[in-house]
Amino acid sequence: MITFSYPFNNYTEYQDFWTCFDNIKTTRVMDIQSHAVISGKFCKASLYYVEGTFARKWRNLEPDGEKYTFQIGEQENVHGHFINCDLTDLLGRRDLIPLQFNVPKQKHMPQFPHTHEDCWPILWGMIEGLRSFDGENLESMGMKDWWDPKLMNWVGPHTIGHLETLKGFEDYHQKPFLKFVPDRTGVGAKNKVMFSDGSYAALMGHPSLICTHKGEYFGFKPEGKTPRMFVMDFYTSHDGRLVDNWIQIDMPDLFRSINEEYRKKIDEALCYTRNLFW
Repeated sequence: MITFSYPFNNYTEYQDFWTCFDNIKTTRVMDIQSHAVISGKFCKASLYYVEGTFARKWRNLEPDGEKYTFQIGEQENVHGHFINCDLTDLLGRRDLIPLQFNVPKQKHMPQFPHTHEDCWPILWGMIEGLRSFDGENLESMGMKDWWDPKLMNWVGPHTIGHLETLKGFEDYHQKPFLKFVPDRTGVGAKNKVMFSDGSYAALMGHPSLICTHKGEYFGFKPEGKTPRMFVMDFYTSHDGRLVDNWIQIDMPDLFRSINEEYRKKIDEALCYTRNLFW
């Protein structure tokens, strides 16, 4: 069985979605595998883009003949098979999800080729840094020690956007996110897997964080709810620093988990009938 991001309940629904597009083109970004057994299983992860022309009605969305780009992460690990497809380019152009930048989705490819240089120590150091946030200063996390500040590309769900340089990442994602969920923690999260394959790496959590909505985020005011976050990360490194990070966050389900009005709106548009996604 495959676990999908919102609003797909099964493989048939996922395949039906793609029948609504013409001129489909797939671009592979990375395909990696763990070199050690993790809880009895070698883990695999893939990141790719699918582009297509929206030609036929999908649920309550009318076709417009426009080209759309979908960033997709996939993992097979000890917890199962997971696919996280970012629909926010399609939804954002229909005012069904907020967008930070009103621009078309663009593909981003690794800046450097895959090598055998193990990025695990860099990746783990960066994650430990994220855990050391003092609640006030971003510098307390020491991200400049693990990222190349100028070459950093953070390629998020289209709602958040493609952010260049460490400063761009801090200004347009990290600062607003930490105000949104200042009590975030990975303790208690489920289906978590992280592994490296030379200079590339992958991480997943379903959910990835345990946290409370405490600050306004994309116009959604805090109601004290617990956001749901189905997350996948893909990384590249070069010369001892991380440089690329593609991140899959199931933004439609995150927003519907913190705001009942949005949940009703998006569920109606996408003919989604289950009350809870997870």
